[in-house]
Amino acid sequence: MNHDSHRDAGVSLIELIVYVLLASIVVLTTAMILINSWNTQKDVTSVSEATNRGQSMGSTIERAMRNALDFEVSPDQQELRVRTSLTGSQQCQAFYLATGTSRLAQSSGLLPSTTTSWTVWNTGVKKNGATPFFVATGQHLVYTFDIETDSAPVRFSGEVSTRSTPTGVSSPCW
Repeated sequence: MNHDSHRDAGVSLIELIVYVLLASIVVLTTAMILINSWNTQKDVTSVSEATNRGQSMGSTIERAMRNALDFEVSPDQQELRVRTSLTGSQQCQAFYLATGTSRLAQSSGLLPSTTTSWTVWNTGVKKNGATPFFVATGQHLVYTFDIETDSAPVRFSGEVSTRSTPTGVSSPCW
């Protein structure tokens, strides 16, 4: 019997270690790719959701302002109250933006005086640097806010002017 052919019949310990190391590298590489893909998908989803929420907020503010008969911005520039030409619960609308949250109030009559009783509208809202949330000039309003995401904040800014003839009458809203 030839002893050399007997040694070549199986896998040596060194070959087995090399195979295990190669398989481990392939598995680790695949796992890292999957983890990075999952994290990227999470970031993209977060940004998409923030974008949808911010666009909805901007659209609601702009609709109220386009139909404004009277409006006012609070001295701290975090609150906007609007009396609109719309009917029903949309006649009186108020928006409050603060770091971490936003609130919304709609009514056919007097709006609640304290924002804590208003409906929570969205979370993750924050200022865009030192820029105020609301700035009014005549019948023109500029709003600016960010919404936080799992990656970078999404910035929103818009300008809107009233289309209705302003009456300057805030009653029955405030």
